Amino acid sequence: MSQRSEQIAEVIQHELNNFLIKEAEPPKDSLITITGVEVSKDLEHAVIDISVLPINKTGTAMDFLKKNLFEAKKYLRKHSVLRRLPKIHLKVDDSALKNREIERALED
Repeated sequence: MSQRSEQIAEVIQHELNNFLIKEAEPPKDSLITITGVEVSKDLEHAVIDISVLPINKTGTAMDFLKKNLFEAKKYLRKHSVLRRLPKIHLKVDDSALKNREIERALED
């Protein structure tokens, strides 16, 4: 990833986390966190990694995020210096699930 795309990824991650904290009202029984952002080299697309706790609330959290994606984009435009926003794609960060599976395998 180029330095410019890394900078844009950091801005997007920071502002989207602020959006979740300040503007959005996520489901009360889950914790949603933006764990990473990867912006393509041409700056056209951004893949947002989402972590949800507890893991069994992932579907509810993704539905919430998809419904609020337009508001999140408006927040990004208002609170960042980016002229053009990349197209945002949401992806579940399943590293917590993989870690749990590894821990269970090691215990056995």
